[in-house]
Amino acid sequence: MTPKNLGQMLQKKRGSMGVRAAAGEIGISPATLSRIENGRIPDLDTLKKVCAWLGVDPASYLGAAVEPRTASGGSVQVVFKKDRAVTPKTSQALAKLIQAAYRQFAATIDADGHQ
Repeated sequence: MTPKNLGQMLQKKRGSMGVRAAAGEIGISPATLSRIENGRIPDLDTLKKVCAWLGVDPASYLGAAVEPRTASGGSVQVVFKKDRAVTPKTSQALAKLIQAAYRQFAATIDADGHQ
């Protein structure tokens, strides 16, 4: 899914509902909704809200979203925001590489942050 597709999906779902009303339901500002509808790339938190409202998986937009679990139970995310920066296949390969590197280095760090 591209930024343009996301914008079109938003416009279709909100139909005759005003930008302010739809933005209120989503939990974002009307200006942010307008920017996304015009093909701008949202930040990750905004994307999650928009995708929840649309009922779609954010991963379909991101092309790569990797969340390996850390030793402390948290996660690390790899997200490529620009749709033209790399192909989806390349972004997925890069995300896997970053995930593997993270696991490798995280395994050697103790609770105090020392190797």
